[in-house]
Amino acid sequence: MAVGAAVRQRAAAAARHWRRVSVKTLRSRLSTPHVCDIKLPLISNEAPAGSGPALNIRLGTNNEEIMRWCQLEYFGFLKPADAATDSHTSNTSDVCIHSGPPGQLGYPYALTAEVDNFTDAVRRDEESAEWQNISGAESAHPSRWLTQLLLDGFISRRVAAHVGLSAGHLMDTVRMARQLKVPLAPSEVSPHYFSNDLLSTWGVFGELKSGDTDFVGDYVHRVLQLAHASSVISACHSVWLKGTAICNGNGGAVIILGPRASGKTTLALHCLATSTPKIRLIGLEHFHIAPESVIQGASISSGGARALLMSIPSSASVGIGALIGSLKPNPSLVEAAHTFTCSAATINSLMRNSEETIWFMGRRHVVNINEAFGPHRWCLTWFGTVKGIVLLNWDVHELSRPTSSAGTQIIHWTEKEDCFKALNAFATNAGAALFKGHYLIRSMYNELNAHRQLEEMLFSGGEVDGKVGVPPIFEVRGAVHFDAVVKLICDRLLNETN
Repeated sequence: MAVGAAVRQRAAAAARHWRRVSVKTLRSRLSTPHVCDIKLPLISNEAPAGSGPALNIRLGTNNEEIMRWCQLEYFGFLKPADAATDSHTSNTSDVCIHSGPPGQLGYPYALTAEVDNFTDAVRRDEESAEWQNISGAESAHPSRWLTQLLLDGFISRRVAAHVGLSAGHLMDTVRMARQLKVPLAPSEVSPHYFSNDLLSTWGVFGELKSGDTDFVGDYVHRVLQLAHASSVISACHSVWLKGTAICNGNGGAVIILGPRASGKTTLALHCLATSTPKIRLIGLEHFHIAPESVIQGASISSGGARALLMSIPSSASVGIGALIGSLKPNPSLVEAAHTFTCSAATINSLMRNSEETIWFMGRRHVVNINEAFGPHRWCLTWFGTVKGIVLLNWDVHELSRPTSSAGTQIIHWTEKEDCFKALNAFATNAGAALFKGHYLIRSMYNELNAHRQLEEMLFSGGEVDGKVGVPPIFEVRGAVHFDAVVKLICDRLLNETN
């Protein structure tokens, strides 16, 4: 139904009221008796302690289950709150996770009305497309972040409109819903995220499903990710990349980049499983890279490109291919994937290709890195020499073919011009799959402008002792072959193997 005049007037009045509310006032209405610090100290063989940014996140919540989840997810980095650490100091972000509405303020009514208006508009688009017999038509914007401005900040919710009725039953469904007076609710509405204009204070509040670990992991990790990103980008002028990064104990790291669903995360997990414990994760699905000029007092480079790499810990979300796939199974992941049972019945079901096989193949299993590979496998703020950049440009569609004659080819680029051209071509082809960004930090960082910044960071260095200060690039083409690339990374680049 269309939004009536009374609803519009009430929403406008509520919006004006919230524009007079400061983030400090909102934060004071969100009680968080459980407080801790997430500390991400710099680890480097080439820089003294304290020479880089000491990244801290002050986390507070009113929900014990959420705090217990954080203790497991951020094990080894979650510490009791330090009274000497001020949440308003440099490189320290304040994050609030509150179950329920802010006391005395309630929920922003304007956002509630806007959610209803937006989803209704999308539904009308679908209805119109159905009348015109436009098959497969969808709304131009099926999801959106809706924002309520504050005096010195904002509150936002992400809404995914109801887009599942574009089939032939849409008209009957809409007509029946109107007769029964049942609203077709949006398929997904996030809790309320908020931040100040400086992006130094973050929080989320709403009806949080603390018993649903997937739901908790989604909103808690997102708000911590945004707090970490805004702090890192502000302090280090970093570039946020979609990819993985791993390092060894000798000051070397390897960056793995690739298109969406190219196996970046799976490859990094195979490196952890087949190498010595000295191989550690810096970033699992995305990470920040900053120039070495951020580090003060670093030793003189002996050649090669040096960079500061940063991320926050997270569990891995893997499919059946990463667990028991025929290309390269990972027993360590299987033991830690509690939602997956590698029983004889499961294997027989897959072999029979039953009706449940396709559904089973599409399931994702959450795996805690510490549980799968042991403690101390994270190195979240790292400075050293980037030994190489691996570009996964292999043919994943080849896996769906019954037979294949393609081999795996690894092209090694060493000259600065060649490396520049290879990375530039890859970034152009991969498009949005290379650079990470987010709507809520767009005022500080726009991923559309990150391409040139990354080029300057990697290719602006000169030569040291005859060595070009550019990380070599290894482009993998042809058939998917995890063993070959694991050997390249662990044996050749990082010199770490069992």
